[in-house]
Amino acid sequence: MDFTLTLVRHGESEANVRHMLSGWMDVELTARGIEELKRLRTEALYPQSDAYFSSSLKRCVDTCHILFPYVKPVISDIYKEINFHSLEGWILSTKDEIDSYFESWIEDEPYLDEETLSDVKERGMNAIMETVHDCEGRGMHSATIVMHSGIMRASIVALFRLERKAFLEMSVPNGLGYILSFKDSSPVSFCPIPVK
Repeated sequence: MDFTLTLVRHGESEANVRHMLSGWMDVELTARGIEELKRLRTEALYPQSDAYFSSSLKRCVDTCHILFPYVKPVISDIYKEINFHSLEGWILSTKDEIDSYFESWIEDEPYLDEETLSDVKERGMNAIMETVHDCEGRGMHSATIVMHSGIMRASIVALFRLERKAFLEMSVPNGLGYILSFKDSSPVSFCPIPVK
């Protein structure tokens, strides 16, 4: 059985603008982020799906309602972002600081008590495979999940057995993401969501 899974990152949030590790914090979309999502709703080529899911965090739920106003998504905690624990709300003020933090993080060297890449890879892959199996069990052939950049990239690294550095190399603009293809419940390929 062929299955298509579309992973969409939430729109620009206040935390994105401030370079904040927001993880499981609830933060609002920016006004610019909302306008960008409205533009992407007509310009991005999101595949039609049989079912829609969203992280329970507000920035994802709001993104889902803007991009797919005609659906009622299943809201779940299993798609939540990296849990930064004690670092929630920590601001990385420069690009060098951001790069340095994540270069260490992908090697499973947490700064304090945050989830490691290995933790997030396992959690994300389990969430995605649970979703795929559930949808296939109900005779569906496609689904869309609105989620976060960190867990999305970690999940793709895990599903396709990519090197850790791929986490840093993947580009996931707000409101966009990747289309994953599965064959008999096994991941086969992925590509960016195209834009007109």
